[in-house]
Amino acid sequence: MRLAQAVTIFKRETRDQFRDRRTLFMIFVLPILLYPMLGFGVVKLAEAFGNKTRAVVVVGAEDLPTSPPLLNQERTGFDTGVLDDPRDAKLFEVQSFGRDSPWTDRAYRRAALRERLTDVVVIVPPDLKAELARETKPTEFDLSYDSADEKSRDTARAVKDFLANWNDQVVRARLKRDDKSEGYLQPVKTSADDVATREEASGSLWGRLFPFLLVMMSLTGAFYPAVDLCAGEKERGTMETLLVSPASRGEIVFGKFLTIIVFSMGTALLNLAGMAVTGLQLARQVGAAGGGGGSALALGAPSLEAIGWMILLLFPLSVFFSALCLALAIMARSMKEGQYYMTPLYMVVMPLVFVTLAPGVELSNFTSLVPVTGVALLLRALLQGEYGEARRYFLPVLVPLVIYGMLALRWAVEQFRRESVLFRESERFSLADWLRHVRRDRGPIPNSGAAVFCFTVMLASAWFLFSAMSTSAVGLVQGQAAFILGPPVVLTLFMTSSPRRTLRLHWPATRFLLIAAALAITINPLAGELRVIVDALFPIPDVVKAGLNEMLGKIPDLGTAILFLAIIPAICEELAFRGFILSGLEHDFKPWSAILISAFLFGFLHVLLSLFQQLFNASLLGIILGLLAIRSRSILPGIVFHAINNTLAIVLGTVAEKADREGLARHVFRDSSQALYHVHWVVLGAVVSAFLIYLLVRDTGRSGKRLEIAGVDRG
Repeated sequence: MRLAQAVTIFKRETRDQFRDRRTLFMIFVLPILLYPMLGFGVVKLAEAFGNKTRAVVVVGAEDLPTSPPLLNQERTGFDTGVLDDPRDAKLFEVQSFGRDSPWTDRAYRRAALRERLTDVVVIVPPDLKAELARETKPTEFDLSYDSADEKSRDTARAVKDFLANWNDQVVRARLKRDDKSEGYLQPVKTSADDVATREEASGSLWGRLFPFLLVMMSLTGAFYPAVDLCAGEKERGTMETLLVSPASRGEIVFGKFLTIIVFSMGTALLNLAGMAVTGLQLARQVGAAGGGGGSALALGAPSLEAIGWMILLLFPLSVFFSALCLALAIMARSMKEGQYYMTPLYMVVMPLVFVTLAPGVELSNFTSLVPVTGVALLLRALLQGEYGEARRYFLPVLVPLVIYGMLALRWAVEQFRRESVLFRESERFSLADWLRHVRRDRGPIPNSGAAVFCFTVMLASAWFLFSAMSTSAVGLVQGQAAFILGPPVVLTLFMTSSPRRTLRLHWPATRFLLIAAALAITINPLAGELRVIVDALFPIPDVVKAGLNEMLGKIPDLGTAILFLAIIPAICEELAFRGFILSGLEHDFKPWSAILISAFLFGFLHVLLSLFQQLFNASLLGIILGLLAIRSRSILPGIVFHAINNTLAIVLGTVAEKADREGLARHVFRDSSQALYHVHWVVLGAVVSAFLIYLLVRDTGRSGKRLEIAGVDRG
């Protein structure tokens, strides 16, 4: 890539964006005007709601004792002695009615509350004075309100507090009469000592607010420029002019990518600044209105250090979102279609942010790998001053995010190089016509869209059918057939003209079967080392282990376990991932890209349907399985490798224990309890595995071409 050409594209796109008055207004003017207006609106609404009078009907007020008083002398409001703040007395308007009024009828009270004639109805017990004098049992006040009405619900909560305060006054009067201290009824009290400073409390609040705002604003700031720079150019007819320039496709994409980063960061920073200033001003006004107390005063300005960390983390986050939005925007045929992509993107991103607001969700080896979630949690730790934890997870969060951004940018470049994507025509969709088109014009193999659709159908069917399956080994087999094998087979028959080619139902050369079997054995020591590392970093919960052991304990014999847990999953998963999905990805991607994408999908499926710990092992093995499928052009070597690998995982523990009893374990295993081989066996297995993989990569296969690392053979 020539950087000078990419910088030229960047300057051009940035200049065009700054010439757009709508862009300038949305990025620079709106944050300055919008949030102060929202702040004024919030203050006025709070004042209007706070000053609104709440109506309370009291039936049988004549039966209330005069000491201590619950109502004032006029019986038009509550006595200030039962209020937490005497200034609230003017907010409650009390109407007193006798017991001969219609308010004693429950049906009448329900109708009156629904028609908003009052907010709460309090029925005073008729024998209240007598029961208070007897002091034998508590008396009950009947409280009627409408929980569907927020005002009625809040008023009922306040009236309950008033009655509780009045109850305390009655108790104190009795203690005074009987010459008893308050400790007689309440021997133990607790006093809370909040050790958090004002700055720490402020950091805790900002730590939960700012990550959410930072993610959403950087996403919004990246999406709209991306749509304008791609779909907008298609509509304006300037895309062709750009394509005939001396800049290459990759340089054009990179220049647009830099432009989107600038606007993503700018939008996020300006919106955060506007929100922060408005929030601080709101805190001061609320605090002043509350008499100088309350939690609102805990909202202070973030420290300079926190602001610095926020800006630092904004860059990789903007890089990730800019690459992702650019890839999606390139696919859009028009600005209208580009806007449609916003909703599903938000639906994916927002849960990843909202999960950080849940209590108990903290930085861990797992959450640090989740895109968006890891950044939000890291920023929260930094804003809250937890620098030790932040330093520990800084690289585990940033490195995966950079990798995700690079993959998204690579996807964008691949999209931009495809004429069918850049110059798609707008079309009217008809389901009947589309189905006829799929059946009539279907090719021998699916495309990448069909491959992704198949994976989505597999996940959706698993979600709806998984609960109906039993938690036994038989249930696992049923699940494999229902939502692993079923969708690709149905789609193969419906969408392709050559099921044999799509599912790679060919007999391979014998050497590929031998390589597959040998690889499954030689790579097993490395897989064991990886398992130990993953278990140390991401330990399996004891509850999950107990459930797995219980399920395995129900399998009658070893042969059944191998059939249900090794052979059947190998057949179903290979037909799905190295059959339909990999064939579809090969249609539009280079071989290595197709292998890597299918391997990631294979690992991701194990995360959702099994254990997160299987992500790494399944993804790495998925690369080998994809390589076997492409080079042999058959599904059988993958099934052989997959079945042997699963079988070793099942029987290795039993073999290690037997070898330990016979004294043979010391020659093979350094830890027979975990089936860990001696180091020299691990090294030997790694060397042989590398050699076998090299043979696969350099094998000419039936095409007569080698599978180069750069990926030139589309097979």
